[in-house]
Amino acid sequence: MILSLAFIFLVGLVLAAICKQIKMPRMIGMLITGVILGPCALNLLDPTILHISSEIRQMALVIILIKAGLSLNISDLKSVG
Repeated sequence: MILSLAFIFLVGLVLAAICKQIKMPRMIGMLITGVILGPCALNLLDPTILHISSEIRQMALVIILIKAGLSLNISDLKSVG
């Protein structure tokens, strides 16, 4: 299971860097990683990863929302209303 997680992170970072080089959002590379490594294409992941995928998705959502929230500027929010 740890090997599968490491594989996901490494391939995700590589594809994110490639997407950044071609002026695309890094998130696209990470999404492509999930599609390629998941059961839809190559099925390279450990089955236990697929059983806990809902928890992993929730953690990813929390991280994305926190990252987006930290990038907000309070003066811009006040000017919008």
